[in-house]
Amino acid sequence: MRSALLGKRVGAGGAVTACWAHDQHAVRPMPRKAPSQVRSDLPRPPSRWDSRAVIPGISGKALADIARVERYRYAPGAAWHALRHWRRLVYERGPWVMYPSFVSDYPCCDPPWIGEHRQILEEFLAVLPRRARRELRAVLAPLDARFLARTLNDPYAAPGDPWWRRRLETP
Repeated sequence: MRSALLGKRVGAGGAVTACWAHDQHAVRPMPRKAPSQVRSDLPRPPSRWDSRAVIPGISGKALADIARVERYRYAPGAAWHALRHWRRLVYERGPWVMYPSFVSDYPCCDPPWIGEHRQILEEFLAVLPRRARRELRAVLAPLDARFLARTLNDPYAAPGDPWWRRRLETP
């Protein structure tokens, strides 16, 4: 009896009416993922190779030098993350003239200001071998030029501050 009533709806007067929505679910079997698909969807632990992010425009030897510095001074992938954040600031949408913010309203919750990422890149430039330094500087040069073009010089900034900090914060 139950199989005969699948897909049927009993109306108020006891009349049996067909329900097409229920018929479709009763006829089709429920789709199921293959076991390999289930395993591929599971989160996998990060391997030691995941931390080696490749910076476009830098040779393998220079990347090895950067990884060596990261191993002793920073976390793996620090140069790539710093470059990514610096690039994000430089190519940020909005008006052409931008005013980078040095102070956060919520310093405990926000990531560090992008200028700190530029400081990390500057520290990499100071400790890398000459060839790797030249390659990293070549990647940074267009980003730095764009940052200088989009920001205004602060005449009252401290002379000892790095060049990216001597920019106006507010209009």
